[in-house]
Amino acid sequence: MNVDADIQVWLETVAGTQPSVIVPYVQSAGGGPLHYEIQAVREGPQGRAVIRQGSNVTLAAGKPTALSNMAISRNSGETCDIVIFITGKEGSLPESGRSYQFPCPD
Repeated sequence: MNVDADIQVWLETVAGTQPSVIVPYVQSAGGGPLHYEIQAVREGPQGRAVIRQGSNVTLAAGKPTALSNMAISRNSGETCDIVIFITGKEGSLPESGRSYQFPCPD
């Protein structure tokens, strides 16, 4: 899969969950295999926490694919970001692909 092709990446939050459960989705017009890594970074007065998970998935052309799900909580005064790295095959991340950054849900 050409990671420079038309790829859409977005997050959905599962309603009514505490901590917030997020589900990252990927969709591509062409479909095919890809490798992903999801990283959540939370920073605040108490320090820094990093959660990371990744895997391989095969996309069906034009159909949204959920990559995983992740429970995220944050306290007042903390910043939190989610970064999704995508490559066309298992490779060295993030150097050989694209990244998408999102703020954590409130």
